[in-house]
Amino acid sequence: MAQPPSPLEREWLWSALATVITARGEAPFLTAPILLPDDACFPDRWTPDAAGVQRLAKRLLAYAGLPQLEVDVEMFTGETDVREVGLDGRASATSHAGAAAWFAGIRNGRCQFGAETDQLGDPGGLVGAMAHEIAHAFRRTYRLEHRDREIEEKLTDVTTIYLGFGVLTTTASARFMTQHHANLGSSYSHKRQGYLAGEAMAFMLGSQLQVRGYDAETIRWYAKHLPANQAAALRASVRETSRELVANGLGFERAPDPSPLPERPRSWWRRLFG
Repeated sequence: MAQPPSPLEREWLWSALATVITARGEAPFLTAPILLPDDACFPDRWTPDAAGVQRLAKRLLAYAGLPQLEVDVEMFTGETDVREVGLDGRASATSHAGAAAWFAGIRNGRCQFGAETDQLGDPGGLVGAMAHEIAHAFRRTYRLEHRDREIEEKLTDVTTIYLGFGVLTTTASARFMTQHHANLGSSYSHKRQGYLAGEAMAFMLGSQLQVRGYDAETIRWYAKHLPANQAAALRASVRETSRELVANGLGFERAPDPSPLPERPRSWWRRLFG
């Protein structure tokens, strides 16, 4: 059974979210569209190459409120060392073994991203990875970065929730995948991305849905877009908290006015009977 984060961890997650809200305003957290991995949010044609990653990055930058930034993409394979810009503005050689994507800074208005070639066959995982890297670009742009690299990576996961990328990154935080291999049967694998556990990501996403004032049906609808474990963690987090408790944990003086409910595509049953 999925367990929400401990009380101490909840306080850290809420505090981290509150820091971003205080720095950049509450509007994105309360009103930005919560992106789903569908054609409505990502209408661009996907191609498993650098051009496809570039289009994906440009669209995510626009959602993050940074449409003015251009994108350069470098493809890499396996344990290729790449040049990364540190928080002091100096370049440093860093191995990205196992990374699906990376962010290497902003030069002359152009974001420098990399993507692992072998990940191009997993668009869902790549979208979650790029959402995280776009959050890095957001934090670099507004000078929100923490000097401790490990803490900064966790805060970047938090920032993806603030920007409305929570379904994408919560989904990618842990996935169980089955692959079929012609006459050789199938294989079962587990993938994990990001720096915060799936339960922590689901807790923050649930907090965002609650403080927006979304009803139970809407929250269940978002949960259906998550893998089973994260969906269960989101539902458990919502059961164990309340809108007022979340608002207080995030530093609001009172629960904000409810946000408009998102437009949802109607099922064939609703289309038929209204």
